[in-house]
Amino acid sequence: PFMHTITIKNPDSTNSVQIQALFNDGTMTGAMCLSVFSKIRHSLQGWQPSMQMLHMANGTVVLSEAMWSGMIQVNRVEAKGTFEVFNSGGGWSFLFGKPLLQAFKAKHDYTTDKVMI
Repeated sequence: PFMHTITIKNPDSTNSVQIQALFNDGTMTGAMCLSVFSKIRHSLQGWQPSMQMLHMANGTVVLSEAMWSGMIQVNRVEAKGTFEVFNSGGGWSFLFGKPLLQAFKAKHDYTTDKVMI
């Protein structure tokens, strides 16, 4: 896992939000921490209610608070992505998991431990 800044874009292109994301190809979803969501929810359009149950690595099940789909940018590359919102307990702000890595057609070279987008 590594940290990198991503940009989440409004559907109408009027505003965008930059967030430090934890990239982790072992995570089976994209997610934003509830504390970050509470700060930026009015800056970003397109939030939807979510009833998704998320299974944590420790075996607990957490209900997602919201869901967002739209354009996400990493450096100069954009792709359509979706993520859920739940309380991470302060472990991370944004989790850039396997579905988002797949949307960006990311390639992970495990020998050098580099991810190419």
